[in-house]
Amino acid sequence: MENPYWHEFYKPHVVDFHEVRELCFRAFAIAAASRSMMGVPGEEIGGTLHDAFFRMAEARLSDALLNLAVKIRTFEDIIADSEAADEYAALLKKIFEPEQLGSIGNEGSDGRRDISLRVACNKIIHAEDLRPVYEHGSNPREEDFAWGMTGTIELTGKLRGKQWDVWLEHLRRTQSRFWDSRGKFRLIHCS
Repeated sequence: MENPYWHEFYKPHVVDFHEVRELCFRAFAIAAASRSMMGVPGEEIGGTLHDAFFRMAEARLSDALLNLAVKIRTFEDIIADSEAADEYAALLKKIFEPEQLGSIGNEGSDGRRDISLRVACNKIIHAEDLRPVYEHGSNPREEDFAWGMTGTIELTGKLRGKQWDVWLEHLRRTQSRFWDSRGKFRLIHCS
């Protein structure tokens, strides 16, 4: 029997596209469930399930986004030197408008600039603070209404001692662009 180590085939990490889809769904479902409670009167919110949701939602969202970011970055690194690199770049350009993913601000620089998918993934991975933005409808702040995630996530961290912040437009807008009308992962033909 041959030692598999010596196979001549290139052996990059395996990125399971079904798992990527599941992570997108999980992140979307958490944000959508939270958003659905936005503005609901406090007396209508409660019980074991609501308590569990409010206790676990941010941690589960963070976990899904982190795993998704690592898988997408891994896929991008694998495809970067392949024959499909140009096709992948063209596909990203086609399915993402620059302002759709979010923007970054850096300490000591003026203004904000749009970010790429790669930068969004890197910032998710390296964020020191990941904070979903909440609203509670148009209700007065001091009254008892449920707060729900808007879909925007603020990330902060440091690079070479300088503070950065990213306003990430949650994948509610972007994740659907990875899938075609039959539910197939659009990037799968690039691998």
